[in-house]
Amino acid sequence: MGNYVIGLDLGQRRDFSAAVVTERVHQVTVDLEPPNDAYIYEERMVYDTYHVRHIQRWPLGTPYGSVVDDVAELMRTPEFRGHAVLLFDATGVGGAVGDMFDKAYRAGRMGQHRPRAVTLTGGFSRDLPADARSSTGATHKGDLIARLATLHEAGRVKLPLGLPLADVLEKEMRAFQLKQDPRTGHLLYEAKRESDHDDLVIALALSVWYRHNRDEPRYLDPKGRLQDKWWAVATNWR
Repeated sequence: MGNYVIGLDLGQRRDFSAAVVTERVHQVTVDLEPPNDAYIYEERMVYDTYHVRHIQRWPLGTPYGSVVDDVAELMRTPEFRGHAVLLFDATGVGGAVGDMFDKAYRAGRMGQHRPRAVTLTGGFSRDLPADARSSTGATHKGDLIARLATLHEAGRVKLPLGLPLADVLEKEMRAFQLKQDPRTGHLLYEAKRESDHDDLVIALALSVWYRHNRDEPRYLDPKGRLQDKWWAVATNWR
C-alpha cells in the first residue's frame, strides 16, 4: 500500500507535458522541536516527507489524448492502482482535457479516485486582499512553488539516485529563483531564463500540494526502513 499523488503539468506548443509521482510517507519523530507542521497521528508525533517514485516527460507535440492514455496506464500499474490521486494543471488547456480525464475515469481507467484539475494563476495569495484570497477558485503558482521550496530545503523531498529523469528534475529545481515583477512589484518564482523548462518542477509541486487521506501512508522506522503501519487504522475510502 502507499499514499500517492500524481502531479501532471500539461505542456503547450513549446513546453513538455510531464508527470511526477510522489509517495507521502510519515516520519516518526521524538525531537523536542519538530517541524512546525508536525502533528499527532495515532498517538505518535509525525511529519510528512515526499518520496519521488516516478518521473515522466512526453516529447514535444504529444497530443493530450496520448498523455491521458499514458497516465491512465500508469495509474493501473500494481504499485499505484487504487492508491494514487491525479492532480493536473488545467491552466490554458481548456475544458477538453478535463473532459478526457473525466471520460477515462467514468470508464474505469483512472483508478478509484476522480482526477482533480488545478488552475494556476500568477503571484502569491498574500498579494491579494484578505477577502479575495479564497474567492477565485484558482491556486497561486507562487504558493505552489513556495511549498515545494520549503519542503525541499528541509530535506523532506526525497529524490532517489538513479531514478530516470531525476537529474533533469534536479537541474530544473536549481534553475528556479525568486524574481520581482517590475510592473507590479510582486515576487514570483520563475525559471532563470526563458529557455529553461519548468514542467517537471510544476509536476513535482502539484504532487506535494494536495494531501489526501484516501490511503494510509507508510512510515520510516528509526533505521530509515519503509514500513506499513501495524498500529494504524486503514483509511482507504473504497
